[in-house]
Amino acid sequence: MERRPNFVCIGAQRAGSTWLYENLKAHAGIWLPPIKELHYFDELRVQPFWCKRYKSHLGGRIRNARASLRHGGWSMAGFMWDAKFLCLPRSDRWYASLFSPADKLAAGEITPAYSTLSADTVAAIKRINPDMKIIFVMRDPIERSWSQARKDLPRVYGKPLDEIPAQDVIGWFNSHWCLTRSDYLATLKNWLAHFPRDQLFVGFHEEIIAHPKDLLLRLFEFLGVEKSEKHISANLKQAVNAATEVGLAPIYEYELPKIYEPRLARLEGMFAPYPERWHQRCVKILHQQRGSGGLASVNN
Repeated sequence: MERRPNFVCIGAQRAGSTWLYENLKAHAGIWLPPIKELHYFDELRVQPFWCKRYKSHLGGRIRNARASLRHGGWSMAGFMWDAKFLCLPRSDRWYASLFSPADKLAAGEITPAYSTLSADTVAAIKRINPDMKIIFVMRDPIERSWSQARKDLPRVYGKPLDEIPAQDVIGWFNSHWCLTRSDYLATLKNWLAHFPRDQLFVGFHEEIIAHPKDLLLRLFEFLGVEKSEKHISANLKQAVNAATEVGLAPIYEYELPKIYEPRLARLEGMFAPYPERWHQRCVKILHQQRGSGGLASVNN
């Protein structure tokens, strides 16, 4: 019997994973759970049954059930999946059973937080399915961090981002939580220590913007499903879960390149052409600032 799931997308956060979820669901040969981010390996597997993530999932499934009943979209299959997900004890076998509705389809999940899993947890995933295919979509870490800040910090502080003290924002940029989600080299090293390179698909946020069809066709081939444009949604170029694009605030234009330039210098030789462009952008900004005497850092 084939082990399930047979693929997982591990991020990166704010790199188009919701777009990917919606567009992979459009393929007749791919099954994805009704919840985009299961968070099994980073939260549900290791935390008490009534953990915060479980309560979040519970509330979401109740709202979904109410909407389905109002609009005539209720199904017994959906109800049974929710019952299994919400009521049964959690285990690796339980996790695999969540993908049983896929039958013979390619089945997977998308949880960007998996990019920061420990080596022991990645090893556990390997034991669940040694043939698991891994999808990793990267984004310029400066843009990724800024997008994450604009999404998360106003909720944390209860005020608009431009009203949060710059020192606090820069402290958050330098936090372990933020840095690990942009440390693509560490993610790659961790996962490639357990899975062979031919089981890893690397894509880029820029491809979603400029070449979404080509990206999806490459993904279809990687997942072993029919590589045909007939499975591509008419809403291919529609942004999903995207914050209104706002350029990096001037006060952080020097701080973020300063953080990420050394990391990008190590990454640029591994993948072309995007990491090289990210690094060149960092070097250019840092050179301009230093050549003009530099703007005073808010840390000084």
